This record gives sequence, structure tokens and C-alpha cells, in this order.
Amino acid sequence: MKNKKQIFIIMQVAIITIMVVALQSCFQDLGQNPPFDYPEQPVPPPIGADGQMFYMDFEDNYEEFQSLGEATVVGSPGFAEGKKGLAYAGAKDSYLTFGTANLASPLTSTMTFSFWYKVNGDVERAGLLVIAPKTEGAPADQQNNRTAGIRIFRESAGDMQRIKAIIGNGEADSWLDGGDKADIDPTNATWKFITLVLTQEKAILYIDGEVVASSDVTVSWKGCDIMSIGSGSPRFNEWGHKSDNSLIDELRIYNKAMTVAEVKAKFEGK
Repeated sequence: MKNKKQIFIIMQVAIITIMVVALQSCFQDLGQNPPFDYPEQPVPPPIGADGQMFYMDFEDNYEEFQSLGEATVVGSPGFAEGKKGLAYAGAKDSYLTFGTANLASPLTSTMTFSFWYKVNGDVERAGLLVIAPKTEGAPADQQNNRTAGIRIFRESAGDMQRIKAIIGNGEADSWLDGGDKADIDPTNATWKFITLVLTQEKAILYIDGEVVASSDVTVSWKGCDIMSIGSGSPRFNEWGHKSDNSLIDELRIYNKAMTVAEVKAKFEGK
């Protein structure tokens, strides 16, 4: 019969053997054969065939589909019934930001920005979608550098709310103001399809697939490191275009300038 010392030695050998096998399994990636298969990391979806490079559906989260990144939340926005599923529901002093360096494709001179919008006219003016540079040396509540980037916003026009845009060309700003063609009724709010198209020569603002304003301008993105959703803050707030209590849904950015026919097709859901 084996004595206690022999039994102890046998047990030690068995334990060491089990540990060696376990370590080989765990560290096969360190030059062992076959290599260790780590779980694959999620791969961001490719840029869409239609040029889609950014997409937020606001389905109870603030994830961006193309980059798989999350928007930064300021304040306490929420969710509500949307054009499709849920939508972003704005709140006072609330908005989202997304770093432009995290976009799935760089900002260029030819772009398309589109989203569904249901206005809440509780405040007379607000920012909807803004990509703009800092106003260096100005307080946080007096940011208004319009020499680059884009600003899609709304302002009161009598009993209506008027959708407008400002484009910066690197030196100055150019306004897209379609007058009453760009008016929406806050007392009978319905979903509106807002689209801004940037080409090499023009900026064109659409509502529900129809052109409401255009301007001969080429965009500059100098200093535009942040996009804000649901407010003019933090880069376009000096004139009071701050948070919006409205609903925003199906926010998309494309790395190309859509044609009139393409914008209309998107509005019609084609």
C-alpha cells in the first residue's frame, strides 16, 4: 500500500498536469499551435450602398449604427412614439453630442443630412442639428461662430415655426431661408422630413421632399469637431437657439449629395 508521502506526490503531479493543460488552453495565442480563438469584436457596418455614414433610430438608446458609437447625453432627453418605432424626445437644457472624429466617414464638401421632425412650439426658437466650430474667447452661452459648418434650426414666424439653415464657407455664413415655404404649424404638428444637401456649388434645404431654399455656397468644416442633436448648444446658442422639446427620428447622414429625385424617394420611403 502506498504511504501518505507517495499519495501526496501523486496528487501534486495530477494537479500540476491539470494546470499545465489549462494554461495551454488559455495561452495558445502566445505562439502555441493551434492559435487561441478570441471572440470576434463587433465590426462596424460598412458605409451603405447609398452612401449612408451615420444613422440613429432612437430605439430606446442613443447608439449610432454605422460606427457602433454612443452619443453623449446632456441633460435628460427621453423617448416617445416616433415616425418609426421610438423617437428622440427633447427636453429643457437637454441634447446629444457626437464627435465628428467618430463618424464612419469624414465630413466632405458633398453631404446629405436628413431626419424626421415633429415640432413642439413651446419655445419660439431652437437648434435641431448643428455642426459648428467654437467661438474662441466667448462664454459658453454666447457661441455663434458661423464661418464654418452647418446649423439647421427653427424660429417663430407669426403663428408658424420656420425651418432655416446656415452654412459657413470658411470666411462667412450663407443663409437658407425659404420664407413661408419653410413654415410648419406647431398647433397641428405632423411629421416633417427635413433634408439638407450640400453640393460642390450649392446648399439646398428640403421639407417633405420639396426644395424650400437654396444658396450658392461651399461648406468648410474647419474647427467642426462636435455635432449636436436637439439643440444649438454648445456651438450655436447666442441667439437663443437652444434645446428643443420636439421629436426627432431616423437621423441619417450620407457622404454624397443626393439629387432631388433621391430626396423625394427617401421621403416616400423608397
